[in-house]
Amino acid sequence: MKSIVFIVAFILICPGPGLSQPAQVGKQVAKTEQMLKTFTEDYEKDGTLTEDISFGIKVGDDFWHVIAKAKTETNDAKVELFEGAPAEPSFYFKTDFETLTKIYNGELNALTGSAKAFETDFAPFDADVMEGFQPDETFVPKLLSTLFHFWTRGTPEIIPYGIDYTRMTHGAQASIFYYQPGFRSAYVALKKGQHANKEEKSKTNPFPTLLIAIKGESEMIIDGKKSLLKGGNAVFIPANVSHEFMNQHDELFEGILLMFGDGA
Repeated sequence: MKSIVFIVAFILICPGPGLSQPAQVGKQVAKTEQMLKTFTEDYEKDGTLTEDISFGIKVGDDFWHVIAKAKTETNDAKVELFEGAPAEPSFYFKTDFETLTKIYNGELNALTGSAKAFETDFAPFDADVMEGFQPDETFVPKLLSTLFHFWTRGTPEIIPYGIDYTRMTHGAQASIFYYQPGFRSAYVALKKGQHANKEEKSKTNPFPTLLIAIKGESEMIIDGKKSLLKGGNAVFIPANVSHEFMNQHDELFEGILLMFGDGA
């Protein structure tokens, strides 16, 4: 239930039974291109594309890049996918074929795929920058906007959530809704025996947190005081206040997490 950070992640793709390795690789590359073109075509219709942007996508060992031109008074928006790395240093997304397929099929969203508790943790979907790229103050908002809007298909952009769409982070299950500077939102759940924010460096945030309990019960320790959070209630946690949540019950605990303010 903490911040989301982005580092590089890489998974080798192993050939499946019944196909030679070159045939399997060729099949995956073709499928990768088809999926990326679908995302590209969808992004061209996205109303959030209000300024030109370009970025790379690395799936396994294969690099692609996207050049997106925003709509103007004289021209419609145009988003194109090209093979190879960007010609100019840029940021890029990095994942593996299996994770890309899950995102394409709506089984995982990219923000959830990139969620991690600490910078050294593994995430199956990640972002990095090319050598020579110089990010400015607009970089993080652009990255987060692209991470959601490019990789979320359809209009309106619907985000499925629930325990089946989560990954573990900070000792809890989480499925990210939306993320931008100053605001973070997610579905969170605790299975029996799970303990969120158990590690000392996970216990506080430099910004306020609101946890809205939907279902189940969770023991919580807020600023050293123990109490119970039940479905139908919410708890507000001020900035820099220690907080932990534990589920000792058979029933799944589910909630909505909102984090906001400077630094969120």
